[in-house]
Amino acid sequence: MKNIIDLHTHSVMSDGSDKPLEIIKLASENNIKAIALTDHDSIEGNNDAESEAKKRNIDFLPGIEISAKYDEKRLVHILGLGIDMNNKKFLEVYNNIKKAREESVSNILKILKTKGIDISYNVLRERCIKKYLDRYDIYNYFLTEKICTKPQEIWDKYLDPIPYGPDELMDVRKAIEIIREANGLSFLSHYNKKIGFSGYSNNEIEDKVVELINYGLDGLEEYYSDFTEENRVFAKNIIDKYNLLSSGGTDYHGKNRIDIELGKGYKNLDVPYEIFKKIKKH
Repeated sequence: MKNIIDLHTHSVMSDGSDKPLEIIKLASENNIKAIALTDHDSIEGNNDAESEAKKRNIDFLPGIEISAKYDEKRLVHILGLGIDMNNKKFLEVYNNIKKAREESVSNILKILKTKGIDISYNVLRERCIKKYLDRYDIYNYFLTEKICTKPQEIWDKYLDPIPYGPDELMDVRKAIEIIREANGLSFLSHYNKKIGFSGYSNNEIEDKVVELINYGLDGLEEYYSDFTEENRVFAKNIIDKYNLLSSGGTDYHGKNRIDIELGKGYKNLDVPYEIFKKIKKH
């Protein structure tokens, strides 16, 4: 039996449906040897997940997926793997952004109300299981109350059109720096997506990856559920050419992306354990 891994997963601490403990339990049932929890802009599930992983003899990397400004028109996602969640400088930047996002919730609710969707701030606060409120609590409210049952449509139609405030995002250079400050490794997620470098030619994407390498980027996702074989080969070539680290994962969201299976993606994604070993070594 292969020792497979999954270094890109999401729980209820962002936009997944499973609790961190449930993800680790499922990893054990699926014979996953190593896993990372990489919630969007959140580290709050890592302690529970790590504790459960130890009980089940699963290798674990505390992680985060940071939404970062590449330029004024584009966001990219940067995975931070193996981060020290107690690092003071990391926590200072992290908490400032979380506070700014909580402060923006009232304004988001006002905008949604003009579209006929009335959501109580107090109800969101009562339901919130995290320290700070954010867009993901609104997203989960949409699903729970069946205002919209298609997860991606919630973002496309309602939340993504509302711009982030100036203090709610860090730029990509800062994201890479703060991951390194916390003794973690940074990886560009799903380069082929809109929240990545979709729309650019391969030569243009390579130039942009080189720019990120100059900022300190450590690696690239080589394995990802939505990658075509061409995508994976391109990523592998960039990794080899620039001596980068490889990562890989499913982008698991539980019931919120029912066709993606933990550790398997669309049932054919086998990320080798050697990738985890190389990351751990660094």
